[in-house]
Amino acid sequence: MTLLERLKIETRDAHDRIEAAMDLDRRIASRNAYRDLLIRFYGFHKAWEHEATDRAPDRAFFQSRCKTRLLARDLEALGLKSDDIMGLPQCRPLMSLPAPEAVLGSMYVVEGSTLGGAIIAREVENRLGLTTETGCAYFRSYGRNVAAMWKSFGAVLLEASSPEADDLIVGAAQDTFTVMHDWLCETP
Repeated sequence: MTLLERLKIETRDAHDRIEAAMDLDRRIASRNAYRDLLIRFYGFHKAWEHEATDRAPDRAFFQSRCKTRLLARDLEALGLKSDDIMGLPQCRPLMSLPAPEAVLGSMYVVEGSTLGGAIIAREVENRLGLTTETGCAYFRSYGRNVAAMWKSFGAVLLEASSPEADDLIVGAAQDTFTVMHDWLCETP
């Protein structure tokens, strides 16, 4: 079994749990609800990117996949001022990211969410009339390159795979799902 197969199997319950708890229909039913969802995503990504950047095995690769700037752009398009965005609450506590392999495990969750983001983007565009320029840049983060970006991440993940690293990678992915669930699904 490859590391990607193991990750999919061992995080399936956590993935299903967060998907069920998100109540996406409610969270994209209005611009205000959608803005509040993006605020939660911003708080997670801002804290996570800050913590993970210095521990990432390839800093340039990691930073090319960061989403905070896209979320800030969307929030500005939805009426928040730059100062307001900078003052938004950040996700605490975060999962432990003690090593580069843990960052890769955490990235598995974050990068995987971009695949679902394309589906969410279509719903946001249909229901709220938002585009990449008017508040849907985060969910369209890689545009037409979403499959290629996932494939390139998978290659990096498989390259890092070893008997010693795999448990750390899987554990970090599971912890990331838990933290993301608690942060996104709690009432602010």
